[in-house]
Amino acid sequence: MRLVVTGAGGGLARAFLAQAPGHHQVHTFTHAELDVGDHDAVMQEIPPFGPDAILNFAARTQVDACERDPRLAARDNALGAQNTALAARACGAILVHLSTDYVFDGTKGASYDELDTPNPLSVYGRTKLAGEAFVRNVLPEHFVVRTGFVFGAGDDYASDAVERLRRGESAGGIRDRTGSPTFVGHLASRLLPLLLTGRFGTYHLAGSEPACWFEVLERARAIGGLSGTVHPQEVGSLGLVAARPENSSLTSVFLEHLGIEPFPSLDGAVEEWLASTAG
Repeated sequence: MRLVVTGAGGGLARAFLAQAPGHHQVHTFTHAELDVGDHDAVMQEIPPFGPDAILNFAARTQVDACERDPRLAARDNALGAQNTALAARACGAILVHLSTDYVFDGTKGASYDELDTPNPLSVYGRTKLAGEAFVRNVLPEHFVVRTGFVFGAGDDYASDAVERLRRGESAGGIRDRTGSPTFVGHLASRLLPLLLTGRFGTYHLAGSEPACWFEVLERARAIGGLSGTVHPQEVGSLGLVAARPENSSLTSVFLEHLGIEPFPSLDGAVEEWLASTAG
């Protein structure tokens, strides 16, 4: 299978490429090599490769930066999705497009499944939801994959916090916002199996247990015997620009019927994460 991966410099793309079987022919584009918000560039670069599938990992994910610059967020998260969908349509490829739990407002009081109606609170959430709509309208042969609270890529908030705890320092963890902490390696390993089902649609791929970041770091500290301390933080005290949903955790009503392996427990995910970064 010929695959194109956009946003190849990001943590999820790196995890996916590290696991991709060698018999697949993969062509990667970092943001520096291909700006998905540039329609002409996307149409010039992707179709000539003749991919069977495009995995679009490119996005503007800094939530507060999106709030400060809605124009750029719309360009990258909404029009970028449209551009990759148009490129996929032009060359007859399937598109796997990554979206977010932040398309929900967090007021349900339980985990969101694929049948729940989105209602984003932030520019980031709104532009990602617009990107989903563009993908669905342009290309029937698509997978929209929502996930959230991804950790373990090495350049994310949680990875930095764990390194601080390993050094015996303190790290803050937000305790009043809940999501579905998702180890990046577990998410990456389920994307090709989902693609190969050929059962197009919108799916939630996220960790199995709702938790806040404070709890994730406390589990990491306990499981890894880390000498640092975790102190709780409240969103209201951090001066964040964008609103965050109170509980954006995800679940799926579909994945068990597709033969996709369930995500392990949070403790199992943390154990694997710590083992992968030991030393």
